[in-house]
Amino acid sequence: MSLVELIARADERGLAAAGLACSDRCVALLGGDEEILRPLWGNLMEDADAARWGDLVARVRDKLAGAAARHR
Repeated sequence: MSLVELIARADERGLAAAGLACSDRCVALLGGDEEILRPLWGNLMEDADAARWGDLVARVRDKLAGAAARHR
């Protein structure tokens, strides 16, 4: 099965986990706080509140923006 076929079959949670894994790896490689994405990982559980995802992403984005500004 090709990568395109695997992506086409993935559900929302799988795609979010894949994107989050890539982001998690990049944050660590760039010297960022390895715990910054932990709230998003916790929200990927089967029984997690999907409505919180947008709020959690906004919080993480703000933290990353603040960290980037401090490193300039």
